[in-house]
Amino acid sequence: MRPASTGLGVDGELRAVSFCVRDALTSLRRRHQTLMNHFLALRLADGPRDRLGDLARRLQEWNLPAYWVHPEDYHLTLVFLGHCDADEVRTLPYAIDELAGGLPQPRLRLAGLGASGGRSEPKVVFAGLEDLAGACASIHRDLCEMLSLTPESRFSPHISLCRPRPGPSADPAPRPTRRDWPQLLEANGLADWGDCPTTDLVLYRSTERTPRYAEVAKWPLLAAI
Repeated sequence: MRPASTGLGVDGELRAVSFCVRDALTSLRRRHQTLMNHFLALRLADGPRDRLGDLARRLQEWNLPAYWVHPEDYHLTLVFLGHCDADEVRTLPYAIDELAGGLPQPRLRLAGLGASGGRSEPKVVFAGLEDLAGACASIHRDLCEMLSLTPESRFSPHISLCRPRPGPSADPAPRPTRRDWPQLLEANGLADWGDCPTTDLVLYRSTERTPRYAEVAKWPLLAAI
């Protein structure tokens, strides 16, 4: 049996296949770049990491649709670097080593839930951090200067807990009793979950595994002054 004709002719079919291959390669390239994103972040000590894990499990009982961060992946991002090639990954630790090797632990406190992208349909829900001395913003600026990057004008330290996703809630109760993101944020917005010590500055890269983030290099933080 002969295959059904597409009506494009041989040349047309070859062009269609070529476009499909090109699109597939572009998609793979973009996916690879997404998977291989790099960033500099502070690693949490075991205590605050475990407390946030317990909190996340309680928040998941609200049955709101979201992609939840694995507790081993909790971190405080200082500089997002995006895709880095092999040479950049090799040289970056040397570029920041003098600064990174002398950073003291910032005095931080876990201070309630926040959200980015809007409170009614947030893109990210995070644990806010109280940093009275502004240490994290200072480190952010210093690292950006070392790497010739533009610092964020409104840098605010936080720890991402989940990324809400579209779709109906698993909670079948009709409004107004059904829980939603604004209610969750309001109920936890002023919470105090204690001190949040950190242990290392880490260069991370993203992977396909769970936990997602792999350590590339690290610098232990000095004791807080």
